Order: sequence, then structure tokens, then C-alpha cells
Amino acid sequence: MASNFLYTADVLQLVRDYGLMPRPHAYADDIQILGICLPSETDVLQNRVSDCLDAVSSWMAANRLQLNHDKTEELWCSSQRRRHQIPSRPVRVGGTSVQPVTTAKNLGVYLDADATLPAHVTSTVQACFAILRQIRSVRHCLPRPALVSLLRTLVISKVDYCSSVLAGHLQFY
Repeated sequence: MASNFLYTADVLQLVRDYGLMPRPHAYADDIQILGICLPSETDVLQNRVSDCLDAVSSWMAANRLQLNHDKTEELWCSSQRRRHQIPSRPVRVGGTSVQPVTTAKNLGVYLDADATLPAHVTSTVQACFAILRQIRSVRHCLPRPALVSLLRTLVISKVDYCSSVLAGHLQFY
């Protein structure tokens, strides 16, 4: 982990130099560049993010790495009341444009623009039902303790995964 941090320390400092959030999030080969602004300053933020992404892309090229434009996403978050003030134009990433998305997946959690998490809840429910259908097909072959163990291991772990993200959001459902 320390050697990985040393390698990415330069790019993380580069992001901070553009006046975006002071602590960019990094995990393995992914970096999240976060910014915050008033509704009247969205164009300024979008230009700063574009400039930052150009600098990150240059840093990557200098270190024999390549920015994957296909995996680059732009997600604007706001309240439902302010949604009309969010720009719908794409952000420039080098010579390509990245269209804003309404939902982005981050370490297995689906984040959406208004932080109500319906995509994450739907995905979790679908995964749990798929597992339950598989368990149902073999339940008659298993003793009860093994069946309970499978349910705890496969279903409860899906529900509990990243539960700290869901803390405080469950009242919406």
C-alpha cells in the first residue's frame, strides 16, 4: 500500500493544485476528482475539472500510463429542486467529451445525482433475489445449518455491503 501511495502521490497533489476537493479519492487504479460550487459557478467548475483532467492525462502519459476515456464519468449532484441549474453539456477530457451521467458505480455502490440511491437499492435487491433463486434449487439437499450459513454468507453480505453509505438514507424507501 505504501509503495502504491508513493506512486500516486504526484497525481493526487496535481488534483489538489487545481483547487478541487482537498482529498481526492483513490482506489487501486481509479481516482475520483471531486469539486463543489454554487449553482452560478458550474461553468467555472466544469472548466477547472477539464483542465485538471488534461493535466492528469499528461501526468499519466509521462509515467507510461493511459487515461481510459471510456471509464471516465461525470456526475453532478444536487437536490431535486436545483436539478435544473446543473449543466447538461459534456466535460472535455483531452480530445473527447464525457456526457454527464445520472448514476455512477463506485466500489459496488450506485450513486445517483440526488443521493436517494434507488439504483443501488434496485441492484442489491436483484442480486439478493438471484442468490435466493439459486439457494432454493438446492435447499432440499442441505441440512438447515448449512442453509442458514449460505443465507448469511451470500444474502446478508449483499445487504450489508457498504451499509455505511446507506446509513440515514433508508427513510426514503
